[in-house]
Amino acid sequence: MKIEIKDFDIRHYSALIRNSAAYRKIKNVTVFSGIMFLLVALMTVWNAVATHSADSVMITCTTVIFAMFMALGYRLRKLGPIKGFEVFKTKNPNFHSIVTFGEERIDVEGHSDVSDTNSSYDYVRVASAEEKDGFFIVLLEGSGYIVFSENEIIEGTAEEFRSLLRKKIGTKYKEK
Repeated sequence: MKIEIKDFDIRHYSALIRNSAAYRKIKNVTVFSGIMFLLVALMTVWNAVATHSADSVMITCTTVIFAMFMALGYRLRKLGPIKGFEVFKTKNPNFHSIVTFGEERIDVEGHSDVSDTNSSYDYVRVASAEEKDGFFIVLLEGSGYIVFSENEIIEGTAEEFRSLLRKKIGTKYKEK
């Protein structure tokens, strides 16, 4: 199986970011803090209506949770695909890569105007793999993601790739 990613674009980067563990954790914590803010704010209003006075502890809690929610929201926005992709393209102009999924290992060649890299990984280093939003997303432990679409496969087919993943990594591959 050979994959060539010639035009690494915002779609690739978006699939990579939106499926990363860090993005999902920050998104979940942001949603949780937003829900907590609404809950505490409603309790503060309810308490003020019931007692006809404002409780400073409740107002302080509401303010702190709101500040946390805003900080997490800013961080989530900063992790967003568009800004991150701009930084990536600036650091790696004309980036493209060739990934070979062989019987024994995965070979990755990355090329840009700034640098060239070559790496090899055994299949035991694959933490997970899945198909999502039209992309295959393969996470290599300690190394990052390989993200590509079905039309970037230049040797083999998508079904052969799925079969190879089932054979090599078993349940770590989540089928669509």
